[in-house]
Amino acid sequence: MWVGKHQRNERKNETNQIAIDKGLSLGTMLGRKLQVRNESNSLKNSRLNKGKIDKRLIASLGFGNQNVFEQTFVSRYNDAHVHLSIDASGSMSGNRFEKATIACVAIAKAASMIEGLDIVVDIRSTKGDSPVVVICYDSRVDKFSHVRKYWKYLGPAGTTPEGLCFEAISNYLVESNNNKKSYFLNISDGMPMFSNDSVYYHGNSAVSHTKKKVTEMRKRGIDILSYFVSGSYERESTFRDFKTMYGSSAKVIGMNDVRQIAKTMNNLFLAK
Repeated sequence: MWVGKHQRNERKNETNQIAIDKGLSLGTMLGRKLQVRNESNSLKNSRLNKGKIDKRLIASLGFGNQNVFEQTFVSRYNDAHVHLSIDASGSMSGNRFEKATIACVAIAKAASMIEGLDIVVDIRSTKGDSPVVVICYDSRVDKFSHVRKYWKYLGPAGTTPEGLCFEAISNYLVESNNNKKSYFLNISDGMPMFSNDSVYYHGNSAVSHTKKKVTEMRKRGIDILSYFVSGSYERESTFRDFKTMYGSSAKVIGMNDVRQIAKTMNNLFLAK
């Protein structure tokens, strides 16, 4: 019995490692495209009435010219922070979690190649009678080797606490300001669901609570992007509730489209 479980774990780790390798390859390509974020552009304007004196125009002072100043304007991308939250409930098992891993590794790898671009990745689920959030990568404190070393051991199980977990991580989220843009990216395949002896988190009340937590993020200047990874069994009401929670940013994608998330983030990172 133990040998069978050990073998299943080994196969799971091998599958996860393949997904990590694919994510690294995709992330390296995205990172190269994002290298432009490391660059700054300068524009020098001359013949102004204030600024630094343009030595080339000093001689014209004798002819009544007062516009002998210049100013240099430097344009660069603002810093950015991305918090990636992955639904690791049991229904994400198999292809869903594999594809989500590819997308997350790709985004994390690309971010590691860019100055001023931080990323935090968590997975959320339940353990026993409690919701659980695990921060599995924080580029501000972890080296990227952390992803290669540990992510192959991650896997889905349990139910979908959704808004309860968002409430738990609220103090870890970074607010947007004039110098930094903040994003919250959610990948999920189910509706909020959790219960124990004292809590029944389900249905309309759970949807409303999750919507409330998402609204609070937006009020802090955090841009929300949320993807529902669809299968063949969801009802139309499921998509409707998902859009209720996440608003106009909610998108429904198929399992084979999850890699497009990385390309979406690529476009966001290049927007000034």
